[in-house]
Amino acid sequence: MSYPIVICEDNPIELKQLNTLIENYLLFHNNFFDIACTAQKPQDVLKYLQTSQPHRGTYFLDIDLQANIDGIDLAEKIRASDIEASIIFTTTHEELAPETLKRKVGAIAFIEKQQKLEAYRDNIYDILAYIEKLIKKSVEYHQQNFIFEIGTQIFNFNQTEVFSIESSKIPHQLIFISNNGQYEFYGKLNELEKKYSFLFRISRSCLINPTNIRQIDFPSRQTLLKNGTTKKFSMGKATKLKKKLQSITNV
Repeated sequence: MSYPIVICEDNPIELKQLNTLIENYLLFHNNFFDIACTAQKPQDVLKYLQTSQPHRGTYFLDIDLQANIDGIDLAEKIRASDIEASIIFTTTHEELAPETLKRKVGAIAFIEKQQKLEAYRDNIYDILAYIEKLIKKSVEYHQQNFIFEIGTQIFNFNQTEVFSIESSKIPHQLIFISNNGQYEFYGKLNELEKKYSFLFRISRSCLINPTNIRQIDFPSRQTLLKNGTTKKFSMGKATKLKKKLQSITNV
């Protein structure tokens, strides 16, 4: 998955220069970003927001756009549409920085355009590297929640609410047990095991959340979970399960 970059600059020469610098950066950074929209008019960016509904986009905005809305106005609309947007102002008007604070647009950087090309390029590359780290940490944080779909409904559970997920008798269907009930949805244990690092596979047909283990009985190979349910683990999982529990208690 790549994350969109949007550039809005009314000066065509400066727009082309910024676009070229970012393209050169992207050549060496594993398709993490993608230039999704370059525009001289803020209205084109608004149209992009409406049609594409981007998430975690990076926005390079000139403040003075020679239009009926300026870069700060545009940033407000971006923030309303893309709540996790990274907004950078490329400007000759650094004195307007306090205004962006007052308007609460959450800009993460001001890059002065009237500086040597090498310094300008380095500023852009540094901020892109910083944004990549922010996005990766944000994704990692959100993955702590367990999310699945049933029909047109999306369910979102905190990690602590997850007890077990196991195969159902119905092909391709899974049974999820939380602290407040049981749910059945379509999915694959292998995919969930890879996606959610906090889950532990105790058998071919069952994943559990080790933080919700109350007791382990190794002779009978039974785990008692905090909700009172028991799950049997495979013989080959005993040592790994013991180490997993020890690593949790030592945190």
